[in-house]
Amino acid sequence: MKMYFAIGVFSLSAWASAQAPGASAESFVRGRASYSPALTLSLLKKVESFCISADKSARNMLVAAVAGWQMRHADLLQENARVLDELKAEVNAPKAGPGLKAALDNMLDRRVPEQVETDYKKMVPPDASKGWASKAFVCGANAGMIEDGKYDLERVDPAVADYLRQRIARRKNGGAAAS
Repeated sequence: MKMYFAIGVFSLSAWASAQAPGASAESFVRGRASYSPALTLSLLKKVESFCISADKSARNMLVAAVAGWQMRHADLLQENARVLDELKAEVNAPKAGPGLKAALDNMLDRRVPEQVETDYKKMVPPDASKGWASKAFVCGANAGMIEDGKYDLERVDPAVADYLRQRIARRKNGGAAAS
């Protein structure tokens, strides 16, 4: 089985339109499902870390927004971990194609952290820490966007959200979730 990965909280659709020849759309979605929700959580937690030293109201708004995001995505994050575990088992299996483990490791160890950093710079501009008012504004604005669902998986990558929800539904109905 061939596995393909695509990356980016803000640029997932570009990857979906540039699929490798012979790759199914589902294999791309499954690859993204192995990291996309966790990537977004890492990004939001990084912004939360920035806002820890902001004034109390901005900090509390951001912390509450991230906690709300985690609650809204709890089932998707759990299924995301299951998909990742499945892919790790597949790439470590004796029958795995050459290069699959290296590709997955590259995605998880290099490309995902790079994407988190790139997206973080979009959410927290470099000059955002040049004063308490600027920091409070950035934290408050990000809290509002998170609360409004801008970073919800259904909006960021609806195909992955649908894929994970279908797996969850199959599991609840007694069917196999793997695909």
